[in-house]
Amino acid sequence: MALLKIMLAGGGERAQYLLHEFNDNTIRFVLNYPGLPDPDILRAAVKAVVESVDVLHGTFFSDGTMAYWHINENVEESSYFHYVETAGDPAVTANSLSLLPVHPEDKVQMHVTLVQSRESSSLVVRISHLCVDGGDGKYLLGKLVEAYNLILETGSASGLVVKNGSRNPEQVYEKLGLKDMHALMANPLSSVKTEYPYPSGEPGMIRNVHAVIPSETMSAARRKAKAVDATANDLLVTACYHAYASLPGVDPTAAMSVSSMMDLRRHCKDGDSEGLCNMSGALPTTLPSGIGKTFADTLAEIAGQTRAVKEDPLAGLEGMPIMHGATRTLPIWLLLKVIGKVYGSLCLGLTNLGNLSCQAHALGDLLPNGGMFGGPLKKKPGMQISIISFDGTCVLSVVGQYTKEDAAMLQGTLDAMVREIEAYAAE
Repeated sequence: MALLKIMLAGGGERAQYLLHEFNDNTIRFVLNYPGLPDPDILRAAVKAVVESVDVLHGTFFSDGTMAYWHINENVEESSYFHYVETAGDPAVTANSLSLLPVHPEDKVQMHVTLVQSRESSSLVVRISHLCVDGGDGKYLLGKLVEAYNLILETGSASGLVVKNGSRNPEQVYEKLGLKDMHALMANPLSSVKTEYPYPSGEPGMIRNVHAVIPSETMSAARRKAKAVDATANDLLVTACYHAYASLPGVDPTAAMSVSSMMDLRRHCKDGDSEGLCNMSGALPTTLPSGIGKTFADTLAEIAGQTRAVKEDPLAGLEGMPIMHGATRTLPIWLLLKVIGKVYGSLCLGLTNLGNLSCQAHALGDLLPNGGMFGGPLKKKPGMQISIISFDGTCVLSVVGQYTKEDAAMLQGTLDAMVREIEAYAAE
C-alpha cells in the first residue's frame, strides 16, 4: 500500500479555514458561452489543472492544534467535473450550481460544471479559498481555458504550466528591513463599524443577487472619473456608499466605512507569488461625516483616500506580520475562539477583480458573452459585493445566506449602485 502524502498547511489556508463558520471558503465564477464547448475536452482540461498543483487535489484537515493537507492521487472524475444538460437557460442553472461550496474535506479543491442546452453553455468554476484568493482564482480560470485550447489544438495539455512554487503569504514582506516591519505592526481596519440593515433576523437560504452596468455606461463613467484622477474601483466604492446611505434607517450624515481589497502581489519579486496563494490586503475607506452633497464630492474623497494608500510603498501590508504570525504559531482551537470578534468588524465589503478579456477566455472560437464572480458566501451580519467585468460590462453580485426580504433589499442596493453610475456618467 502506498504511503499517504501529508503536507503541513501554510499560513494562508490556516487563516482562511478559521472563517469557515462565517463563510463557505469558496471562490466561484460563471462564464456563459453562445455555443457548445466539447465536454470531453473540458473534462480533460480540468483534470490537467487539478493535477498540476498538490493542494488542488488535496484534503485539508486539522487536529485542533495544527493543520495539514492530505494529497490525494487518482481521484474520481466526479470529484472535479460534472456535465449537466438542461432544456432551459444554462446560465440560470449555472448560477444556482455556483452556490455550492468546495469543502476543506473534499478530495479536490477545484470543481468545474459544464451546463449545456441545445444552443448555449455555461461554465461553473468553484475553487477553495484555502488555495487561492480572487486574483489567483482568476489566474486558474485562465489556465483552465489554456488547457482546453491546448487539448483542442494538439490533443494534449502536456505543455500547460501552472505556477507551483512557495505558497507562503509572507513573500509579500520577506525583503523588508526592521524599520519597515515595525511600521506594519498596526491594525489596518477602520474603527467605524458599518452594518448592513437587514430587514430580517432569520438566517434564510443561500442566494445570489446580481445587477449589470452596461459597458457603454461604465466606459463613460470611467472617462469622467479619470479626468479627476479617480479609478473604476473608486467609482464602484462611491456608488456603494451612496446606495448604502439611501437604505431605510441609515443616516447619510453618519460615519460609515467600506472595505475593499487590493492585490498584494505587487510587493512580490517580479510582481507575482511563486505559487497559488491568498495575497489580498485590505483597502479600507471611511467617510467620517457620511456621503458628500453629490456623487462627485464623495468620489473625490474616496479617490484621495485610495490614492494615498496606493502611493504608500507598504500599501496593504499593515497588520500582515501579526496575522501571519498568529495563524502560524497559535493552535487552531484557540484561533477559532477569537476569530469571531475580528471577523465581526468586517460587515460591509466590496471586492473587484477588474476586467476579464472575453477573447483571452475563448474556448476554441467561442467567446464568453457574460457571467459572474462571487466571493465566499457570507452570513449575517456580513455583506460583500463581488464585481467582475466582461469586456467592460460590469457584473455586481452578492452571494450569501439571506431571507427573501433580505434578498429584495440587497437587489435594491445593487440596482441603486447601477443608477448612481448611470447618473454620474450622464451628467
